[in-house]
Amino acid sequence: MVQNIYIVCPPKKATGGPEALHQLGYILNSLGFNAKMLYSKYKKDPVHPFYKNYNVPYVMKVKDSIENVMIIPESMTNLIAKYPLAEKKIWWLSLDFYEVLMNSREKKKNWIRKLFVPYKHTEYRFEPNKTITHWYQSQRTKDFLLTKDHENDIAYLCDYVTELFFDNLPEPHQFLKENIITYNPKKGLDKIEKYMNLLPQYTWIPLSGMSREEMRDTLRKTKLHVDFGYFPGRDKIPREALISGVCLLTGRDGTSAFKEDLGIPERYKLHTDEMQSEKVTELINHLMNNYDAVFDEFSDFRTFVMNEKNSMIENTKKLFNKTQIS
Repeated sequence: MVQNIYIVCPPKKATGGPEALHQLGYILNSLGFNAKMLYSKYKKDPVHPFYKNYNVPYVMKVKDSIENVMIIPESMTNLIAKYPLAEKKIWWLSLDFYEVLMNSREKKKNWIRKLFVPYKHTEYRFEPNKTITHWYQSQRTKDFLLTKDHENDIAYLCDYVTELFFDNLPEPHQFLKENIITYNPKKGLDKIEKYMNLLPQYTWIPLSGMSREEMRDTLRKTKLHVDFGYFPGRDKIPREALISGVCLLTGRDGTSAFKEDLGIPERYKLHTDEMQSEKVTELINHLMNNYDAVFDEFSDFRTFVMNEKNSMIENTKKLFNKTQIS
């Protein structure tokens, strides 16, 4: 019996989670499965321009059926109750959004709507449910799932850096690097700003307001990316930076603390009490002034990141062989 796979996704969102969901749809269809995006809200032309190249068909609603497989991100687990018959795969692309968004939905509860539209107000708290499987994107999330009292299977599935960053990619040590340091202004900016003032000899570029091509081209000129912010999952920009020949200097909040999730040298992942001006400026100068030698220290994890697409394809094959889709 042919089964249909529906991947629940918010419309018109250009963030790491929706991209991962579209990548999964693309891989499933390339493997011969019948996968469609199921956008959670109606919007005209719901596919964000970044994801049109994945060419995943979409629908706006689905009738529950035992023939369906529903892939639901952890941020939308309230939809589990809407599909009691279908097989459900919760893909944990981060950890924190599960609790944050669940609490937000709880606060918005209206008893009248709860009465007439009950599934919209049914949150998932690891109740017994044989139709659920958990997929984790990070070691941190795996550890979290293992603390929960449930009997559902868990398995690893991680997304990958989009092919754009591999187009005409120079070989290591053939990048034309400049004294540029990049940062994400949406993450840990308060911890970075003082180093912009302390180290004005470097060009500090925020990775915002750019097209994807502009970000790729900027990273290929960059020597160092600094991210002292919180890592809710295996964040995409640090991986894109590694592909682009960029060294990393990070904190240890969230998944960045786990070597499986951010496998760069430990000396370049700072604890909060290590973020002292003298130590940080010394590390930044070391990374910038010795780029050619230092970048070799990142080569093992860079190779791992470069192989993530192949790994995702192989892991997807294994996961769906288990569900016996024909």
